[in-house]
Amino acid sequence: MEYPRFLVLESSSYEEDAYPIAASWSIATGELKAILIRPEDEWQQWDSSNEDSHGLSREQIEMQGESVLDVIREMSDDFDKKPVFVKEPYLYKKWLATMYQAYGSELPFDLVNVEDIFKMPHEELEEELVNISNNLLLDIRVSEERVRCMLELYQRLTLAGIIEAYQ
Repeated sequence: MEYPRFLVLESSSYEEDAYPIAASWSIATGELKAILIRPEDEWQQWDSSNEDSHGLSREQIEMQGESVLDVIREMSDDFDKKPVFVKEPYLYKKWLATMYQAYGSELPFDLVNVEDIFKMPHEELEEELVNISNNLLLDIRVSEERVRCMLELYQRLTLAGIIEAYQ
């Protein structure tokens, strides 16, 4: 079974000049990847009040993060020009464009609203994901665990014949 590619990003803030600081995503085999992203030197915007929601400090991502170039290479390889399902396509496109444009590249894959693959409105989808996270004892606020819940929901709905398998 080939799985859809799900992506969850954490950002430095919700301001105009925000940039991604962490990413979790699934690959075609259903495996997960999670990575901290070291900001480029000119990316200075940081909202310390967001540290409570994502649990990351600027110092932590600077010390433990991977370079933006390494992250965009890995994402491009893993997504292989296939659609990537995200919660907020407009916002994610903006954040990812910041990364790719730092190296003179354009986004090599399309972003699709995750609601499209699950065929359910936002509120219903969130309720389903919360139920799965509770059943699996996961914290849906943690990006990697949110991706895990999306994969689990996809598998359950596909096996039940409620949605079609991803091609």
